[in-house]
Amino acid sequence: MDIQHAQGITAFLAGILLGLSLAAPPGPILAVMAHEAMRNRVRPALLMAGGAMTGDAIWLGLAALGTVTLFGQYPRVIGALGLVGGSLLLWMAWTTFRAARSGFHAARGTGSFRLGLLTALTSPYSFAWWFANGALLVSSWGWPGIVGMFLALIVFSIGVTYAFRWLGRRFETAMTWVAFASAILLAGFAAYFLAGALRLLMQH
Repeated sequence: MDIQHAQGITAFLAGILLGLSLAAPPGPILAVMAHEAMRNRVRPALLMAGGAMTGDAIWLGLAALGTVTLFGQYPRVIGALGLVGGSLLLWMAWTTFRAARSGFHAARGTGSFRLGLLTALTSPYSFAWWFANGALLVSSWGWPGIVGMFLALIVFSIGVTYAFRWLGRRFETAMTWVAFASAILLAGFAAYFLAGALRLLMQH
């Protein structure tokens, strides 16, 4: 196995872990998905997830294209954005930990592709996170990492939807522990991105 192929596999696996850590924390999209699934409404739950992932893909494309085009020759600018992105990951790790302590709760609402898409596109947090991390993700892991991340989002969304449908509220306890694990992963990725950003800032 050559070095480039090994690096691609590593990036793919890292993307999977990042995708799982981003999908697991309790939030409005996951809460509506859980509510729909527990009512045996699988299709609206999956449409909600699909809309959210489409929004994420749009933000990723805009962030990566715009940032690389404008600042690709200025690594310190990418490094500064990486500091913002790493800080956002730390903040997300902390809020995920707090949410896990309070337990997972489903939210009332009707899931739809449009609602998931609008939630992802209109969230200031989504914009800030993708703008800060989009270019760094592409430059660090390339497309293997991006593919791994979105594959994890798809598999997680399907798995969680059917788990809530079959197990109902008994699955909420498991999701609480998943959220704790996600908080740890997010903190680890925050350290990784902050270290990468600092390396870019210290380049001559």
